[in-house]
Amino acid sequence: MPIPAPFGYDSPMQLDINPRGNGACPLCAAQGACRLQERLAASLSEAPDAENGGMEIVVYSCPSFREKA
Repeated sequence: MPIPAPFGYDSPMQLDINPRGNGACPLCAAQGACRLQERLAASLSEAPDAENGGMEIVVYSCPSFREKA
């Protein structure tokens, strides 16, 4: 169910995962094609972004992690 945006705020939340290159995602073979990252972004895409600043998260541990060769 979408979260209704407050009056005047109708831009969707943008998700930035590991924006500084730390955490597990930059080291993972699935980076860029990760099912978990896609689901996180999709779940936030309907949330309002009142400040238009997006959301930054760092993933330190992931059950789907596969180290790049």
